[in-house]
Amino acid sequence: MLYLTACGIHKQAPDPARVLAMDLKKVYTLSRSQSLNALTYMALEQMKKRTDGLEIPDPEQILPAWAESRNKAIRKIMLLDSARAQLFAYLEEKGIWHLPLKGVILTPLYPELGSRQMSDNDILFDGAYRQEVREWFVDHGYTAESYGEGNHDEYHKAPVYNFEMHVALFHEAAHPKMTEYYQTLKNRLKLATGKAYEYCMTDEDFYLYLLAHMYKHYSNSGTGLRSLLDVYVYNRAKDKLDRAYLDRELQKIGLLEFEEQMRVAADKIFEPTLRKVDLTEAEELILREILFSRTYGTSEHHWRNTVRQTQPKGEPVSISVKFKYILGRLFPGKSHMEKWCELYCPFFYRHKWLMPAAWAWRFVKAEKERGTTMKKEFHTVRKM
Repeated sequence: MLYLTACGIHKQAPDPARVLAMDLKKVYTLSRSQSLNALTYMALEQMKKRTDGLEIPDPEQILPAWAESRNKAIRKIMLLDSARAQLFAYLEEKGIWHLPLKGVILTPLYPELGSRQMSDNDILFDGAYRQEVREWFVDHGYTAESYGEGNHDEYHKAPVYNFEMHVALFHEAAHPKMTEYYQTLKNRLKLATGKAYEYCMTDEDFYLYLLAHMYKHYSNSGTGLRSLLDVYVYNRAKDKLDRAYLDRELQKIGLLEFEEQMRVAADKIFEPTLRKVDLTEAEELILREILFSRTYGTSEHHWRNTVRQTQPKGEPVSISVKFKYILGRLFPGKSHMEKWCELYCPFFYRHKWLMPAAWAWRFVKAEKERGTTMKKEFHTVRKM
């Protein structure tokens, strides 16, 4: 998968002998888990073009499904682009400032349409208009999957229309340092060409956000190979970034070392002239963690990282720390329970004098709906 990804990003034809020796089913499955199936298939297409349509042995008929997944990735991007244009027209009309994020900016930097897959449209907008924006989505057939619960609202509509509408880039409780840094983001934005209310970041500020967002996932549930590829692609596309400014700002948010680690590792993995350079032990660890996370990480990674955050750095996780974590998961604090009841058991939220019974009901509900996952979480923590 790494080899095909590197070939795909450079539009190079893979070595036929190497492709013929691959277990296509496993490569396809791994590519899908990393949202790289479209890019890896495009690499196979390059090989077929350069070898007069060389047939790849495919007894399990993986290639048709692989090709269809690439076609679906292209269709999804086109549909998301169309839906975003419709939303942006409304936001312009109503005078609501907004800023496209993440994949919206990164996708055009990849070599072909569809080679950078998108799961949703991420938009930052003026939170003062949160209710009006919700009404627009509902009026256009979307379901509000979440609203007013954190720093973003989620809207879905079949078949593939997914939006994350952010009123802040980071959740204050989870990432106070990032939240504080991005409180003044609006002052650093510039208007998009020909627009009155659509904004964009400078190339440097977008790169900072890209890294901050990557670190949020990497330090929590983990992140996949596509995040590392985004770093590589962005640095190739924007090769005149102001490094002095970046270093100053990275120092402020505590990501100076993280950025260098990811940039150097990405170069070694994806740059053809460096691909045979040995990785350091630290880079091997980064790659291993990323390869065994899916696109947006794994629950196991999240559980382990949450436990480690309460343990002094460098020390092994103690039995008392594990016990405290499990106890907190079984019996969360009052403020957490009030929010949980508001979302999932409004009866207890309306009758707060019954709140003590909500703890028992929460446990019964969790055991019934996701008992296996709960046991897996506790087993993962116990084995640390």
